[in-house]
Amino acid sequence: MPQGETFHRAVSKVLFITQIYGLLPVSNVRALDVADIRFRWCSPRIFYSVLIVILNLSEFGAVINYVINVTINFHTSSTLSLYIVCLLEHLFFWRLAIQWPRIMRTWHGVEQLFLRVPYRFYGEYRIKRRIYIVFSIVMSSALVEHCLLLGNSFHLSNMERTQCKINVTYFESIYKWERPHLYMILPYHFWMLPLLEWVNQTIAYPRSFTDCFIMCIGIGLAARFHQLYRRIAAVHRKVMPAVFWTEVREHYLALKRLVHLLDAAIAPLVLLAFGNNMSFICFQLFNSFKNIGVDFLVMLAFWYSLGFAVVRTLLTIFVASSINDYERKIVTALRDVPSRAWSIEVQRFSEQLGNDTTALSGCGFFYLTRSLVLAMGTTIITYELMISDVINQGSIRQKTQYCREY
Repeated sequence: MPQGETFHRAVSKVLFITQIYGLLPVSNVRALDVADIRFRWCSPRIFYSVLIVILNLSEFGAVINYVINVTINFHTSSTLSLYIVCLLEHLFFWRLAIQWPRIMRTWHGVEQLFLRVPYRFYGEYRIKRRIYIVFSIVMSSALVEHCLLLGNSFHLSNMERTQCKINVTYFESIYKWERPHLYMILPYHFWMLPLLEWVNQTIAYPRSFTDCFIMCIGIGLAARFHQLYRRIAAVHRKVMPAVFWTEVREHYLALKRLVHLLDAAIAPLVLLAFGNNMSFICFQLFNSFKNIGVDFLVMLAFWYSLGFAVVRTLLTIFVASSINDYERKIVTALRDVPSRAWSIEVQRFSEQLGNDTTALSGCGFFYLTRSLVLAMGTTIITYELMISDVINQGSIRQKTQYCREY
């Protein structure tokens, strides 16, 4: 591992791109020295982030007005939840931004232990490459999803305009289809479309990036647990002096304190991300049992969105759970310590390893371990059984209805 490959340097470019969407408004996020990272209330990033939040709040108010005037049902409530989740994500990233300079300084201090000999010999985890791969795959897939949903809206709005004989222009029909809540209160102007599309992206981006951010945190922490495990595995079944186990135990405790610090900071984001993912998957599964039409673009956008949500959620669990996986490997390695080498320090280390679960959590309600996959799968199966009375409707594929009332 290159000596300078710290988590801050590995993730700084990703966070800089994220600030384009108003998330984590921290100053000097790409600084080489973590001591230069600052959170300033009076800074261009803060003002820009506030502007995005105001635009999202304004549109959320229009959505509430639309729901009150039309009706509250399963589909309109999902639109409300989308904006609520988006606003909460901005709020939680603001909360994290206030703590980010202190977190990065603490993280950097712990990492110095693992950038020296002998840990540097076990540093093939390559944090930067893994973070870039995860970010590229997740966010490029999210972009494809956004383009499919946007193309789907363009297609359906045009079909409504032509088949229902609506006397509006093509772009006005798009505005009417995409933003019915704004169409009720604001007349159509062409210059509004780029602005509304940008607002739409600031709403869509946090949903996928929150999962991506959790994965980045998991990669950064797992890299150090991996190094610790490799150092212990290198002395497998060997008799080591007590000073070796004292040093390893102290380094483990430093990592565990870092995990607890990160968990306290991002736990609300973890809870929100997985709650939103589960609700979205269940919502899409419910829609899959209903008539969603025979239009290829509609079907492609629908199934891609559902599949992407499932894969992204599973990927988040597997990446973040690697922290706990390496701790379990360390526990297994300790069991192979020869009896003649067993000492008070090894005993202390063993007891501290089994004391509690070392993993990121959703405010203590669940932990990001591999067992969470089984728990979520059980929940989804239970949900499907509860709505099994509408499964038969899934075999009916009638012509999509384009005309609708506002």
